[in-house]
Amino acid sequence: MTIEIGAVLTAMADASRRRIVTRLAQGPATTGQLAELFPISRPAVSQHLKILQTADVVRTTHTGRHRWHELNPEALRSLADWALDVAALHSASTKPDASAS
Repeated sequence: MTIEIGAVLTAMADASRRRIVTRLAQGPATTGQLAELFPISRPAVSQHLKILQTADVVRTTHTGRHRWHELNPEALRSLADWALDVAALHSASTKPDASAS
């Protein structure tokens, strides 16, 4: 599966979703556990999770009555790799031309 960088960037643009991702970096959590982190409704947290799932940043499994969410580190690695590629391209294009001396 290919990670869509645009979807990951969109998902990570929101501070609440970044906070969810930071929490999930520590390990899986249920929707209820994540909802405890925010002064917003549980349905609002579920909406944030849906966006993160659509971007493949978070994966969800159902165990009994609970939905367990875990971070997909590959999505963040893809984002980091893209950012490093852009930075390297910029660095290469801004180096003084040695042949011009």
